[in-house]
Amino acid sequence: MSYDMSGFDFNIKDVVELLRLRIRHKGAGSLDVDCPFCGGSGKMNVNTDRDIYRCNVCDESGGMLALYASLYGISYAEANRQIREALHLGQYREDYQKVKEPEAVQIKNSRLAAEDEIDCTYRRMLSMIPLSQKHKENLLERGLTEEQIEEQNYRSVPLFGLKKLAASLQREGCTVAGVPGFYQDDDGNWTIHFTAKNSGILIPIVSMENRIQGFQIRLDRPTESKKYIWLSSVNYNLGVSSGSPVHVIGNLHADTVYLTEGALKGTIAHYLSGDTFVCVAGVTLYRNLKPVLERLQKKGAKYICEAYDMDKKLKITCDKDYKKCGECDFIQKPAICPHKKRKRDNIQRGCQRAYEICQELSLPVSRKLWDTNECMEWNGRIKGIDDLYYEQKLHNRPL
Repeated sequence: MSYDMSGFDFNIKDVVELLRLRIRHKGAGSLDVDCPFCGGSGKMNVNTDRDIYRCNVCDESGGMLALYASLYGISYAEANRQIREALHLGQYREDYQKVKEPEAVQIKNSRLAAEDEIDCTYRRMLSMIPLSQKHKENLLERGLTEEQIEEQNYRSVPLFGLKKLAASLQREGCTVAGVPGFYQDDDGNWTIHFTAKNSGILIPIVSMENRIQGFQIRLDRPTESKKYIWLSSVNYNLGVSSGSPVHVIGNLHADTVYLTEGALKGTIAHYLSGDTFVCVAGVTLYRNLKPVLERLQKKGAKYICEAYDMDKKLKITCDKDYKKCGECDFIQKPAICPHKKRKRDNIQRGCQRAYEICQELSLPVSRKLWDTNECMEWNGRIKGIDDLYYEQKLHNRPL
């Protein structure tokens, strides 16, 4: 059988990378990878010149769309759409366009499961999936040790075998209904909302009781506006929203608590400094912040140090390389970039809400700044509190 893959602006190597298949051997015009269909026991040969594959054990074979479509149980058209979406390639080829969807049926969501049930399911799930070497190296480069990486249960998003994973959890007595990320497919089988589009590092979000409440995913292929997403199944049958929980790490009885955005950022900063961090998913996501600060206050917190990213002090003058939009007001000298101004204003509104919450709780709050010029604007070099602490560690400077 022949497979016509002409006219596509991606190839089978892109699909292999999206699926994170382990490469055993690279040759001229071909790759040998662990076969995802027979659990890695077979050797799948991937012909990169012809964009086809075949396993020497289970005899699975096909073209690059078949490789993706067969693993996910979807049509070639849907595989093409998802691959292009994950690779940020925009509109897909017309002769493989997705057929018009039937009229949407009303989605029924589950009620959020109890915290201990969610924690139990997530911890068992994490024990069943690995952390890829690439993701491990990324975390090590950010300043974590191997012991810290394992302590935080960082894993890689699994890209296939999702129904089997959900079934295994159910057989072991784990709750899946009401656990964010889990949902029922059209055949009534429980699965998990992991796709090539949201592949990346699973970042557990841990409560003050040391329960995993949800996950953020640090995307392998971030967009300009999005580096992290929540593991959520709210748009699927019997799924549920993550609820944007707050991550807490460190001494719960500390006098001073640091507030930052992003669980991974706060965790790295904690390990580098020993400080206690409360981590919201983003500077504007403060809905669940107040009850956490209130509980920490009862445990002895006396001061809050706001340590959001330094784009809260972003320079808003036009440098002609931020975005070519043609909207800059050249009447003013220097010209003001409207995109930068909107971004900074939005961040500062989020900061202001955090200060108001602290004021409501009578908690003194201060702002931590770094990498600024004489006008107290960000120089653009060191963005996050974790970056600052890692830089200081590298140069043996006190925190």
